[in-house]
Amino acid sequence: MKKDVMLIANYWHFENEKNSSRYRSFADILCKEYDLEVVTSTFCHLKKAQRNEADLQLEKLPYRMKLCYEKGYNKNISLQRIFSYTEFGKNVLKYLKTRKKPELIMVSVPSLAVADYVSRYAKENNIPLILDIQDLWPEAFKMAIHIPIVSDILFAPMMHQANRIYSMADVIMAVSDTYVARGKRVNPTADTLSIYIGTDSKLVEERTEGVEISIEEGKFVIGYVGALGYSYDIKGVIDAIKLLKDEEHKVNIKLIVMGDGVCRAEFENYAHKSGIDCEFTGLLEYGKMMKTLMACDVAVNPIVGRSVSSIINKVSDYAAAGVPVINTQNSKEYRDLLDRYKAGINVENGNIRELAYAIRKFYCDPDFKNEVGSNEKKMFEEVFDRAKNYPRLIYKMEELLGEQKD
Repeated sequence: MKKDVMLIANYWHFENEKNSSRYRSFADILCKEYDLEVVTSTFCHLKKAQRNEADLQLEKLPYRMKLCYEKGYNKNISLQRIFSYTEFGKNVLKYLKTRKKPELIMVSVPSLAVADYVSRYAKENNIPLILDIQDLWPEAFKMAIHIPIVSDILFAPMMHQANRIYSMADVIMAVSDTYVARGKRVNPTADTLSIYIGTDSKLVEERTEGVEISIEEGKFVIGYVGALGYSYDIKGVIDAIKLLKDEEHKVNIKLIVMGDGVCRAEFENYAHKSGIDCEFTGLLEYGKMMKTLMACDVAVNPIVGRSVSSIINKVSDYAAAGVPVINTQNSKEYRDLLDRYKAGINVENGNIRELAYAIRKFYCDPDFKNEVGSNEKKMFEEVFDRAKNYPRLIYKMEELLGEQKD
């Protein structure tokens, strides 16, 4: 008889909501080995709207699915979001108390409220718990609301809650070694597992097959994929391209920005005023986005200096596309990864001239660009391909459940 395992994640994405999903990939793997039940929210974070359960065709899934009610919120950084997660956490706990006790629970962080309720329940009932850290709260909030001393005081209760959650985990799993280390500082006896968000190579192959895109001949194309928010220094990339254009009039560079967010209009206006060749596509269908990315000469990862992010979604898509990366992110883990594989160029955060020099290096040396692109592809195959890395979770669960196979 298969073991009863629960996966609890309020950032679940159904296939009609998002092509690639960390927890959907985990669920597809886990349901082959365990009697899996997924618990998620009635509220879709991406669309900021309630899901219509009748449209989801839950009966066709290869695992059980339970949606617990959550009121929802309008803005990502808001008290309304905190209250919404607290409500969802309480409803998840109510559901846990109505069903038979599972033999293992895996829960995601954030949100802290949900993980707090679930972690306490697991501890009280002696149920093995795997905690998967996707983002650091409240550190991410402190970056957005950065007021010396005041921010520390304001977010002290949330920091205490995060530490309490980490301390109750049997396994601290995360999307990067950096995040694992954060949990390990609080809970040094916990077992650990680092699995990057990664990208599904089979999905990329399926979605890009037969997709045609149009890239102007003779253009050197710089690509960006992702959110257009305060954490991303798109203006710095625009400034670097403008610097090259002003100093070397013959450069033929185009910036393609694929994504959307609160700063899109601001970035578009800035690009227009700068006079550079730039296209903002908005959100693209996954196959078209990946195909466009594959056609780019380089990709940029322009994260602002104070960001606490580590190995983020876009860098695995860059790796899957085999496109060289110019990186401004301060994350030591990602910078070391690029250096180790020689898969890109790290530049000093905020240094426009150094960023421009990196672009010029790829622009002027096609052989170097091709070599770095090949290294990026190798990096993907070894550390970012979900098909190779996600099954490691099964081995960790076998250890917790005393089922380790030869």
